[in-house]
Amino acid sequence: CLLATFALMGLRQLSARGLRKRWVGGAACALMAAGLGAAALEMAQIHPHQYLYFNLLADRKTPERLQTRYTMDYYLMAMRQSYEYMLRHSPDDSINLEEKYLNSNLNLGAMILPPADRHRFIHDPGRDPDFYLTGKGVKSWQQDFIEPFPPVLHQFKVYNNTMLAVSTPDLSRVDPAVADDYRALHRAATAGAPVARGGGFDVHLHGGQLAWVKEACEPGALMPLFRLALYPADADRLPNHLRERGYFELSALGVRFDGKCLGAARLPDFALARIRLRQFVPGRGLLWEANIPL
Repeated sequence: CLLATFALMGLRQLSARGLRKRWVGGAACALMAAGLGAAALEMAQIHPHQYLYFNLLADRKTPERLQTRYTMDYYLMAMRQSYEYMLRHSPDDSINLEEKYLNSNLNLGAMILPPADRHRFIHDPGRDPDFYLTGKGVKSWQQDFIEPFPPVLHQFKVYNNTMLAVSTPDLSRVDPAVADDYRALHRAATAGAPVARGGGFDVHLHGGQLAWVKEACEPGALMPLFRLALYPADADRLPNHLRERGYFELSALGVRFDGKCLGAARLPDFALARIRLRQFVPGRGLLWEANIPL
């Protein structure tokens, strides 16, 4: 808008210097029509996300490039598509989701669905969720080294950049080869002694990953989110706004298979002084906590 305003002001100044107003006005109208036409074409191409990314100078061809340079806090705009995806790919009459997706502004995408579809979404704390919804949001340090966990079923993208991903904690829904990778991680992580315990979970360090395992995993054990606080040994690794607190924080989700619960997060490649792992439920407080010195 600022560039367009300066351009119009410049054209007006040219007109004041003696150029024919008709020519100047025609040029201005042609420029504006070209700009609006390009924007309209772009809006049609990326519908229903036509409100995103109008910077033609940005690198939009490199996958996930926009996430490293610009704010990506648009995941709510893909919520309806995510709900429709789950409706199409779930054979069950009810689809169990985390409570936050049903009792907050996050459910606005579901409110415009037909009532019969909308009422299929429930929250049952006694069951594991059928799907997870994960959004990238604002660029953060953790996107540099954390791979998708749990397995991603589908990603909603604009210009090779992920806005929202639908994941699942149920390995029976994913490709058998992918499920075998998670089972292999479980076997490798549990080959050694646990470094901490809490809430029935054994915590293991393996191959640059922190893994927490519950061998006898009852339904609903995955519902409370895991939060990790990482304390770097070198304070210079911290962004300026975190120097006072002295740690990074990230959230992690888990998977369920063969009666077991497994969660994992890849750790950064810089030295850590300690790790704090917690399972926390909003409104109910802390379920358990484990501190791991390194």
